[in-house]
Amino acid sequence: MSLNCLVYVSLANQEMSDEHLKSLLKKAREKNASLNITGMLLFRDGFFMQALEGDPDDVNNLFSTIAKDARHRDVILVYNKPIKDRGFPDWTMGFNKIDDQSLEAIDGYTEFLKTPTSEFFANRDNEAEALLNQFKHQLFF
Repeated sequence: MSLNCLVYVSLANQEMSDEHLKSLLKKAREKNASLNITGMLLFRDGFFMQALEGDPDDVNNLFSTIAKDARHRDVILVYNKPIKDRGFPDWTMGFNKIDDQSLEAIDGYTEFLKTPTSEFFANRDNEAEALLNQFKHQLFF
């Protein structure tokens, strides 16, 4: 079975309380489980970064649906590429809510989640992967 990993970023269209985020995650986890999709969602001050892993067609179809969701805007595809193994094999959707302090603690500190423009995200695959890997062992809820 071939696998793809797709990463995108977007901006929330509304204030996202912990209750909003928990509701969003519950629905995402149910949907992802039904499609055998794994991944992780990072959230910072209205800014989302999400990784989706699974069958390429399923990942692309889910991303098409997500991109149309009215809860966010300015959806930017960071990358979509084949992978050998899942980076988040045990999570239908891992989650971490991060802040400036947690970003500054990252080895090789990055402005990755501070500049939501398509130009900024061009050719930043390695930074995206490093950021997701940094937080995948620190689940929030």
